This record gives sequence, C-alpha cells and structure tokens, in this order.
Amino acid sequence: MKTKINFIYYGLLSGLIIIVGWIIWHLIYVKDSQINFNRGEFLGYTFMIIALSMVFFGVKTYRDKSLNGIISFRDAFLNGLIIVLVASVVYVVGWEVYYPNFLSDFGNQYQEFTIAQYENEGRSAQEIDQKKAEMAEWLERYQNPLVRMPLTFMEIFPVGLIIAVFSALILKKKPGNRETA
Repeated sequence: MKTKINFIYYGLLSGLIIIVGWIIWHLIYVKDSQINFNRGEFLGYTFMIIALSMVFFGVKTYRDKSLNGIISFRDAFLNGLIIVLVASVVYVVGWEVYYPNFLSDFGNQYQEFTIAQYENEGRSAQEIDQKKAEMAEWLERYQNPLVRMPLTFMEIFPVGLIIAVFSALILKKKPGNRETA
C-alpha cells in the first residue's frame, strides 16, 4: 500500500508543479486579458517536462527504498506510467477549473492568434478562410468538456509516456549490476 501512495504522491506533486506553472505563465503572458501565445507554448511544455521529472524521482525512490536498488525495465516503466496517469488526471482537472475561471476567452484568443499567424505568413485568402472555418469548428467543439478533457489529457500524456520510457531505461537495474542512476 505504501508503494501506491508514493506513486500517487509523485503524480500529485507533478500535477501541482504544472498548476504552479500555469500561474507563472498567466502572470507572464496574460496582460489586460490578452494572451501572448508566442512564447507561452514553450514555457508550458518546459513546465510539463520539469513537472514530469517526478516520474524519474518516484521510480528511483521506489527502486532504492522498496526494491533494494533492483528494478526491471517493465516494472520501472509501469510504475512511471502510474505517476504519469495521476499527473495527467490532475492536469485535466486543473485545466477544467483554471480555464473557465481565469481564461474563459482562451479559445477565442487562440483562434485570433492562429488566424493572425496565417495572415502574417502571407497565406492566400482561400487558405485564411479555410483556417477560419477550421478554427470556428475547433472552438465550437472545444466548448464541450467531453471533447476538451481528452484533448487536454493528450497534451500531457504523450510527454509523460516518453519520460516514463527514458526513466525506465535509465533506472533499470538487474541483480548484481553495480551501476545505478
């Protein structure tokens, strides 16, 4: 039972780091209710990677304290996956609270930003009109939480999956192997 609590702890910690990242992102990139998307995505993914580093620390702690320093790739990956799943759920729930309360105009602003990028790139009127139609359709779907929640989950989960694989590769250790991360 203690092991499961550790994975939940590291998953929750990872999710909370991301929420702190949103607050910092909000303070830096949201001015007068206008979002600056130019660097916001970079900062967002940077916080995701920092937060998901808890996968490495959670698996390492489990390996060192519960398994006497020995863990297979499979077990390291599966335990990292648990942390990623918990962090991803926290991320989705956090966004469902954050979005309507602090960024309710996010979708409209993202739509305007994307169209402005197309215009600044010198795209044809036909391409711009097509993008406007795509973005209007996206915005309509994004208003539905049953659509938004899986999209939000898929922002973080693949990043976490990659980190879980790398963590398992680094942390795996067979009996008799002296090398450890």
